[in-house]
Amino acid sequence: MTLSFKASMVGPSRVGKTTLLTAVLAETETMLAGSGISLVMDEQTELRIRRNRVELRRAIEAREFDAASLSGSQSMALYEVGLQAVGESTPGIPFSVLDYPGEWLDPSKRAQHPRAKAQWATCEAHISESLMLLVPVEAAVLMEAVTPAQRRAVADLLAFEDVEAMARKWARARNQPAHQDEPAVLVLAPIKCEKYFDDNGGKGRDAARLRQLVREKYRTITEVVQAEAKNRDMRVIYAPIDTYGCVDLMEGQWHKPLDDDGPELDFRGHYRFREIPPIVRPKAAATVMRELCRCVVSGQDTAERRRAESARVTYQAALERKSEPKGFWGALDYYLLGEALDNRNLRLSNQRVIGEAARRQEELQAVLEWMAKQPADERVEEW
Repeated sequence: MTLSFKASMVGPSRVGKTTLLTAVLAETETMLAGSGISLVMDEQTELRIRRNRVELRRAIEAREFDAASLSGSQSMALYEVGLQAVGESTPGIPFSVLDYPGEWLDPSKRAQHPRAKAQWATCEAHISESLMLLVPVEAAVLMEAVTPAQRRAVADLLAFEDVEAMARKWARARNQPAHQDEPAVLVLAPIKCEKYFDDNGGKGRDAARLRQLVREKYRTITEVVQAEAKNRDMRVIYAPIDTYGCVDLMEGQWHKPLDDDGPELDFRGHYRFREIPPIVRPKAAATVMRELCRCVVSGQDTAERRRAESARVTYQAALERKSEPKGFWGALDYYLLGEALDNRNLRLSNQRVIGEAARRQEELQAVLEWMAKQPADERVEEW
């Protein structure tokens, strides 16, 4: 298995996790244009992204947008992507983002699916090792709930209890000694925000209310994460994302679901393209990749300093052994039994380690710092 920097999404079924990932990668590619850095994907990731883009392209050509027609995850999937210098054949900086059916968060539903039961342990392991926990939030569900019954349904539709339980497990894992000094960031990402903002072609004026609702409804989750990770730094990022950038929510329909075991009410948004021909322009989605790069950059200096310091300690010990008085018999053993050669090789080896550590750091920083230093979208806040 290829080592990579891990991230995981935690959200309910049909919230739009797969589409969010497509937007993240699309805006990242736009950001990287002309930078000398390319976004690379493994074969399976490229196929999934292409499938999602083809479905969106069909909607654009038909001039009819139906969010429900864009298929979501039916099984666990790892999106393997990397940042790589253009023209380089050597491996780039790898990232692995976990996607899975949202209903797997519900233990009762998970127990009904053999595939979920078989793969959930792998999902949990990936989540516990993730630098980032990404929580997609369907903005319209929060914003369009008006009546008491609709507001009650929000808790089920956004799976507050299940998301909180998984966030707690993630934060506990991040606080374990094996991960305690690693970076960690929780990203709260309202998606399909086009109706509520006026900075990407729309006319919305509800950005402040969306922010207030996310703070209110996810306060318990952020408090749980910060309490479980009280012995370490934990960053919380608020990133409202235009997933498409070319649609407007026209009507939110609340209806009684067919499944009696589901929420009291279900929600379906009816959208239309705001322009013909539509131009897809996600906004703030690249925050996800930018924050992942910030995680890696923040940990890179520490890791390289540790390696260089270890090499310096070994090198110094070898120098001291070479210089210390040995006497006749000690000198005989030192030279004739090969310790002198081993000592020399050890010092040269650790000199190389020090030099290679410096070179790796320069190469890595050149790729990552460029991304990490990209200015945050004006919507994005650190809480």
